Amino acid sequence: MSSYIHLVLSEAPATVSEDDYNAWYDAHVQEILSVEGWESATRYAIEGAICTDSPTMFRFLSLYELSCPPDVAVANLAAADLGHEGKLRPPDWFTAIECESWNCTQFGERLTLHPAAGSSS
Repeated sequence: MSSYIHLVLSEAPATVSEDDYNAWYDAHVQEILSVEGWESATRYAIEGAICTDSPTMFRFLSLYELSCPPDVAVANLAAADLGHEGKLRPPDWFTAIECESWNCTQFGERLTLHPAAGSSS
């Protein structure tokens, strides 16, 4: 996994079906991945909170792996100007999407339950 990730929690507007939202978002992800620094994306459906009794307002999580520091990747995304001619145009309901996002930089080693194959104990 990359040392840099960008997380996005999102919720479709109430007037948009989940199928329509996901079809648009899947195309949007492809467009984002065409920008330098944005290497991969994985989308998740949020199934519920574990450490809180408060319900979440978001149903979706997107995890983007970045090949450069987040500030550089986000600047590249802004410079790409994705919403203009020749690019995927945002739908009319785009501004009604509820979302939060975070840039993240790894600060510790990746831990796993099992040692890497071929390593000795």
